[in-house]
Amino acid sequence: MVGTELVKRILVDTGADSNILFRNVFDAMGLKESDLKSHQHGVMGLGDNYIKPDGTISLPICLETGEDRRSVMADFVVLRDSTAYNIILGRMTINEFLAVICTKFLTMKFVTDKGAVGSIRGGLEVAVACDNASLSLRKESKKAAGMFLADPEVDMEKFQIGKSAEQFTFVNKNLPHELKGPPMEMIKANNDLFAWTPSDMPGLDPEVMSHRLVVKPDAKPIAQRRRKMSLERADEVAK
Repeated sequence: MVGTELVKRILVDTGADSNILFRNVFDAMGLKESDLKSHQHGVMGLGDNYIKPDGTISLPICLETGEDRRSVMADFVVLRDSTAYNIILGRMTINEFLAVICTKFLTMKFVTDKGAVGSIRGGLEVAVACDNASLSLRKESKKAAGMFLADPEVDMEKFQIGKSAEQFTFVNKNLPHELKGPPMEMIKANNDLFAWTPSDMPGLDPEVMSHRLVVKPDAKPIAQRRRKMSLERADEVAK
């Protein structure tokens, strides 16, 4: 139960900071614009673009019923976006429930209001359907936005910026040449802006960047005992 309504298709997402309530569900629950509080920060949408939320709202969430129930108050960010889910439950509320999640069995165990252990279980068919729908929506969102998102482990390629082979950065190899070429040329043309060693950054004003040890001026210096290293490490340190 969320507020006064029974809500299905809730994604329990330990990777999300906030709880998200989508606007179509907000409207279906009979909530009003006047119930919303302002929210200053953007939220990452399906197309990896920032979306301005409509606001936030506090609602009670109740898991299970009877002896096994657990109720908490939760803040939701109200968002207009396409998704296969009605609500995304973030880790702050998951922690409020003192919940433990087993993704293999689609089960969440939690501490009830009376201190016992309760559990709820998701349906495999619904989970698979929602997952497929989310992937489909994400692909459509990327296509509509004209984005080329990269997997850092397989989609990135090196390109040399400076004179040596060690002076490089990465570019998405899936980009068409007309999108990839100009930025690469611009970066190469401005390679003097990159610093590869501390000696490449002479004359930094301490007002811009500095490092100091915060120690009491009247503290007595104490010499620590020498820490021995293996010969292998000692050779590297010497180098």
